[in-house]
Parts: sequence; C-alpha cells; structure tokens
Amino acid sequence: MIKGSSAGTRIIYHGSISANRIESHELSSIPFKLIQGKRDPFILDEIMPVGDNGCMKNRILTTCTAFLLLTTTGAHAAPQPAWVEAMRTVHSEFSGKAGYVAQFGDSITHSMAFWNPMSWSDPSVYLSGKDGLPRKPGGKRWRDVILGTHNKGPEHGNYSGWTSSQVRRAAEKIIPERKPETAIILAGSNDIRGGKVPEDYRANLEAIVDACLSIHCIPILNTLPPFRDRDAAVDEANRIIRDIARQKSLPLADYHAACLARRPGASWDGTLISNDGVHPSAGKPEDYSEQNLKNSGYALRNWVNFLVYRELYFKVLTDRGSQAK
Repeated sequence: MIKGSSAGTRIIYHGSISANRIESHELSSIPFKLIQGKRDPFILDEIMPVGDNGCMKNRILTTCTAFLLLTTTGAHAAPQPAWVEAMRTVHSEFSGKAGYVAQFGDSITHSMAFWNPMSWSDPSVYLSGKDGLPRKPGGKRWRDVILGTHNKGPEHGNYSGWTSSQVRRAAEKIIPERKPETAIILAGSNDIRGGKVPEDYRANLEAIVDACLSIHCIPILNTLPPFRDRDAAVDEANRIIRDIARQKSLPLADYHAACLARRPGASWDGTLISNDGVHPSAGKPEDYSEQNLKNSGYALRNWVNFLVYRELYFKVLTDRGSQAK
C-alpha cells in the first residue's frame, strides 16, 4: 500500500517489494527516491504505516519482508547544500561588481575553451528541469548575468604554467581591485608535475579563498582533473581542496569526480583529457549533451561550474529565483 500526495510528502510502503516493482506503474506514478530499506522491526514516531484500507496501523512495525521510506522528489524537495546559508552570510555584505565571475588558475583556466562559451552559448537547453530551479534567470539569458567570461591573462588571474603560488599572488592583487562577486578557482596541476604536492599548496589555496571572503566574494573551488601518471598527487591535492571547501562551507565544483563518473578507470586519458595527459580536451566546449560530456573535457568543466553557479545564483546571489522561468 502506498500513501502520499504532494511534493515533500513522505510515503510509506509496507510489505514486500522487489527492485522490479520500483520501476512498475504502482510506484512510477509518484516521483520518489529510496531513503531507507530495512528487514527488521522498526519504530518510527513521525510517520504511520498504513493498512490496505488506508487506515493507520500500529506504530511498531512487526517483521515484514521490507519497509521502504520514500520521499517525493517534487520541485522543492532537494536537500539544501551545506554551503548555502554560509554563503548567504558572506554575500549579504557584498558591495562589488554584481555578476562578475573571476577566473583564477593556470592554462586549464586560461584557455578560451573554459567559461568563455557562457558568453554566447545557451546551457539552459541542456537542463532537465527536475531539480526545482528555474532554467533561466528571469526574462534574461545566462550570458546577460554572467560577466567576465572573456577575462583571460595574467591581469585577470590566470595564465599558462602558473603554480598555486603564482595564482595566489595575482589573486591577492586582483580581488580587492576588481571586486568580483564570485571566483572560480582551479590551481595545482603545475604544482604536482614532479609527482608531489608542495608544502605550501594548502596555504596558497586558503590565501586565495580568504582574499575572496575578505571582500564578500564567493569562491567556487574546483578539484583537479585526472593527470596521467600522477594519480597519487592528484588525489592528495583534491583531498586538500575538498577539505578546504568543507571546513569553510564553500561551493565545490568537483571536476575530478565528474571526469571519473563519465570515464571510469583510466578511460579519461585520450577522451576527457587530451593526448598530453594533462589538459582537458576541447572539441565542442559549448555542447553539454551527455554524449559530448564524455568526450570534451572543457565542456564537462564548463558544465559542472555552470551547475554550481546556477544554484548559487538562485539560492544566494539573488532572490529573483521565484520569478524566473
């Protein structure tokens, strides 16, 4: 017996169930996700199991083949990321250039294949529309609200061959001068060319982040992409990046995880990562179809950052999300 109705309503299934039945018409008519499955007796105070006639049964579930707690996944049922409230506090005192997204990094950021496509492409057509967020920012296009997409070069905080220390020096000068609203940060591939993470790597990243936060700019950290024959160093650097994001409650664009999700093992080499084993492949960096996201490393990086920025835009940067369409 299934009981439930509107978005955000919890649903109880009481009885036996198989994986096939989850795809059956009985359950597919209600959007849901599996929260918990148990075979043992279970006590739940806030939700009552229901009998076949819809009447409330005993609070204590006796042993049954399976107990599934389902939650409808309507437009507003997605859990709030941990960084949202922290970044609302940061942004509440922002007085810089609204919409300006700074780009801090090395050649993987300096390339015009990264972020520049946001100035002329329309990523909204690739959105599923099932996450509860509007596809577009009100009556505007994303290219109308994302500024600074063409900003490439040392004067903008990104350049080929730069290490995290060089990115840090540039960012610490640029941030108070340009006052960006958000900043995408990816640094470290040149640091680990020797196979080790430098001792000052974490301090450099934290300094860039702190410089952003000092002017109420929101940093978006990116994990390093895969790097041929540098798996251990990439993993160590990414642990540092994820730890900083977690400790400071920052939005994270997990580029590395996105690469491995679409190209597991070493299948990223020569597909998402170009033949040099370091740089993302280009191809069509503005095409965010699922097939292209398996073959264009820059399209994938653009996409994961766009998804984070879009969530940031509607949940933190502006309160116009409810009017957007």
